Amino acid sequence: MATTAVRFFQTLGNALGTAVFGSLLARLYADGGPGGDISALARLTGPAHAEGVHAFVDATRAVFWGGAALMALAALLALRLPRSGGAADSAAPPRESEPVPA
Repeated sequence: MATTAVRFFQTLGNALGTAVFGSLLARLYADGGPGGDISALARLTGPAHAEGVHAFVDATRAVFWGGAALMALAALLALRLPRSGGAADSAAPPRESEPVPA
């Protein structure tokens, strides 16, 4: 059950991250690029191609910095989770060892 829950949240995180960072990349490229979307970059020539590549690199840099900030935040939040000490934290008192027959 726990493995299924972990896989579900991994898949959900992958889908959400792709959507958010992909749309951020597309919007940043559209704002700084020569016009059009990212798929038009391959068809550009001359100075427009150089401007498009520069805009794509800038947009990619911003996306990776955003991802790094999100990972740092997740690491800080993970450090605040309560620690599990395993059997030492259980509510049941420790069992005494059984006597060994002579």
